Amino acid sequence: MAESAAAQAATPLTLEEKKAAARARSRAARAAQEAGDDAGLLRVTPAAAAYIRAAATRAGTPAGVRLRILAGGCSGLEYKLDLLGADETAGPLDREVATNDVRVLMDLKSAIHVTGSVIDYESTLLRRGFRITNPNATGTCSCGDSFTA
Repeated sequence: MAESAAAQAATPLTLEEKKAAARARSRAARAAQEAGDDAGLLRVTPAAAAYIRAAATRAGTPAGVRLRILAGGCSGLEYKLDLLGADETAGPLDREVATNDVRVLMDLKSAIHVTGSVIDYESTLLRRGFRITNPNATGTCSCGDSFTA
């Protein structure tokens, strides 16, 4: 019986299952925003927030980033983070999350893909940069910069 459960876990999701999961994430994100609780949408760790604030100070911009999910990378979808512009505000189709004194703006499509994610910053001998832990990713590349949903 354990073998059949392991075999099911290794079976890739069908397109319909992926669509159903995306719809469920979208409903959860929308419900959280309507309730005024964006904390479950995305979280920025203190290390990542400190790096973003320092970079924004050097650039003379507000402490925040725009997160986009784009087609590309080894696994099909990749993360793109950009500092917010000096006068950049959330548009009507954007989600805005404030966490650890940092604003994160993202479009609706990107918000669906990153619901429940954590943005961290690490600086080691082998790697320096952001690391995004995404519970919605069904697969990632070895470097962790792209994912499959």
